[in-house]
Amino acid sequence: MPIIISPEDRPADTRFEDVLAEYQAYNQRLSRTAAPLRLKNAALCPGTRRDPGFTLHRLEDYPPRLQPMAEAFLGVKAGGLFIRSVRPNSSAAKARVTAGDQIIQVNENPISPDPLMQSYNRAVLKNGFDSVLSKVEIRTSEGQDYIARIRPETACDIPAKVIFSTDVNGHTDGREVLITSALMQSVPDDTNLALIIAHEMGHVIADHADQDPSQALELEADRMALVLMARAGYDIDAAVAYWKDAAHPHEGGNKAESSHPTTRARYENFQNELARIKQVSDISTLKF
Repeated sequence: MPIIISPEDRPADTRFEDVLAEYQAYNQRLSRTAAPLRLKNAALCPGTRRDPGFTLHRLEDYPPRLQPMAEAFLGVKAGGLFIRSVRPNSSAAKARVTAGDQIIQVNENPISPDPLMQSYNRAVLKNGFDSVLSKVEIRTSEGQDYIARIRPETACDIPAKVIFSTDVNGHTDGREVLITSALMQSVPDDTNLALIIAHEMGHVIADHADQDPSQALELEADRMALVLMARAGYDIDAAVAYWKDAAHPHEGGNKAESSHPTTRARYENFQNELARIKQVSDISTLKF
């Protein structure tokens, strides 16, 4: 397994197109895995947003050293707003929206190339995607313009992002889920990645960021994670079975002051919640 380090800290002879391809793949996988959790659990989240079925990026999102390669490899250009990834089976995918396409306007409101107009652009996107049907003018990488008619879906307003780090870790700042690149490499499939994402979503939904870290909060987030996963259609039995045998870098010790429970305590907590969930006949009615 290759060592993951930050793009800025890699050797001078590193092929940065490989770094960008790696970053792009991580973001696509994270977006694909988080989507069912966000879409199927909107009713349980404190805030929602309209999801058009794609994620966006700008050239300015990348460190200056990487911008020339981002422009050459990913097709992003200064001042523009571009499609980074498209969720499979979304209306955006059915409308032929493709990674690398540029958004020109939404519902006839143009996207501004001025870096000082980002607040305006965010308002254009928000207002445009609040519609039942959004008309998005797209410019392909070949320079052809067309109108994509997209039906945005209501989703949890809890973004999930990749950060480059050698630490195997998933955490939250209280607003979004942050997953390290090393963690994504260490997790074998999307079901187990979904358990990590759902756990962090649980922390956000329960507003744990404003509370002192404790074993009780970690156990609550574990229980909430299984609810979120079950509602999203993930195999929670498989996720817990894998989790039981996986490495746990944050496992709590025997000290009462540890903020993370022991693996045994967490596993018993998972088993109790699995039993509770299996008693619910209609998963769509499942609550925390």
